[in-house]
Amino acid sequence: MLQSYEKEQKALTQEVSDSQKTLQEAKQKVTDLRLLLRTLREMTDIAELTLALVNSLIERIEVHNNDKSSGHCYVKVDIYFTAGMIDIPTEQEILAMMKEIRENPQNFRFVV
Repeated sequence: MLQSYEKEQKALTQEVSDSQKTLQEAKQKVTDLRLLLRTLREMTDIAELTLALVNSLIERIEVHNNDKSSGHCYVKVDIYFTAGMIDIPTEQEILAMMKEIRENPQNFRFVV
C-alpha cells in the first residue's frame, strides 16, 4: 500500500510541476501580448519607420533557403513579432473571414 501511495504522490507531484510550467508559459504569452498592444497603441500615428520602432515590434527574422522546384524562385521568410510568430492571412483568407462575419454576425463578439 505504501508503494502505491508513493507512486501516486510522485505522479501528482509531476502533474503539479507540469501544470505550473504551463501556467508560467501562458502568463508569459499574456505579458508579451500586452507589451505588443501597448507598443502599438503608442505608435498609432507613425510618420517614419525607425530602428527603435522595428526593434520594439520584431523579435527576429528567419530567412530560409530558396526553393526553385516549380521553376520560380521562392524564399520563405518568417517574421517573429514580440508577441510570437503571427500568421498574416492572404487576401483570399481575409475575404472569406469577412464573408463569414457578414453571414453569421451573431457568432462574433466585437469589443471596442
